[in-house]
Amino acid sequence: MCRKLYKYVGPDILDIAFSEPDYCGFKFSYPKDYNDPYELFLTIDYEDNSDVVAFYNEIVQEIPQYPTTCFSKSPIVTPMWAHYAHNSKGFIIEVDEEKLESYVEGVRIDDVVYQDTPREKLKGTLQMAMFRGKPRDIMFLRNGVCNAAYFTKKECWSYELERRVVVSDSDVKDVAGNMILHIPIDCITAIIAGPRTKPEFLVKGEKWSNEIDADFFLAKVGKSVSEPYFLNLQNETFRFDGVSIAQSVSACANCYEPTEQFQEECSWCSISEHQEHIAAANNPLRALADIGALDSYVERFNAVGRK
Repeated sequence: MCRKLYKYVGPDILDIAFSEPDYCGFKFSYPKDYNDPYELFLTIDYEDNSDVVAFYNEIVQEIPQYPTTCFSKSPIVTPMWAHYAHNSKGFIIEVDEEKLESYVEGVRIDDVVYQDTPREKLKGTLQMAMFRGKPRDIMFLRNGVCNAAYFTKKECWSYELERRVVVSDSDVKDVAGNMILHIPIDCITAIIAGPRTKPEFLVKGEKWSNEIDADFFLAKVGKSVSEPYFLNLQNETFRFDGVSIAQSVSACANCYEPTEQFQEECSWCSISEHQEHIAAANNPLRALADIGALDSYVERFNAVGRK
């Protein structure tokens, strides 16, 4: 199954991303301009003795800056919807990773490793380079450090499930002061609208998906499931299976939420009037309300334990 990449964007980005006919543009930046002040930091243990750090500094010096952009491996990361898609009012652009790789020669795409300590493997590489002094050991160290720098972040960022894309300066184009990589629109497989996307932007999302022949989904927040699910324009239900968005085996006939296999209604929609009456009859607070004693009871209850 082909891996998909997910770019969370604001509601006004689609018109910009698809402004060049037959292409989708993604903004790239140098790591030094990212919001993480520790970008490119986790390579070796800088608290090692000064001889080691001096050798590392001599061989590696400054890690080169390459145009970089960040995707997520998942379209159901709630903090990502909040932080990068304007509190769920924006979109996700789904990208076919294999097609992207085939289009951009030399592109580096890999998962970010989340840890608060340097890469353990680099310790041995550094020691070997320092004590043997062979050119190939030096090159192994330099390449290993560069890879670790670009694909390691502190654990506090792990919720992003980041898969990072790194290209060369020659791959990007300056557009109004921004580094933009344009990829063919056949790399774009879906546009996903957030659960709070406003109607005028929903229209744009549907328009662009039709124009580039990509799927269009609306992310939904349900009452029965604890993660977003997706509806297409035909109200067919989809879920993220860990790799891509796939049609749900079964869904509620009323609200379209995913359900257990062969379950025609979700637990909420299947509540009957009889069950509602039983629940109400078993609620003692209703009896207190009926005799006008509920407010005083709640006040006395909440006062328990107060000083």
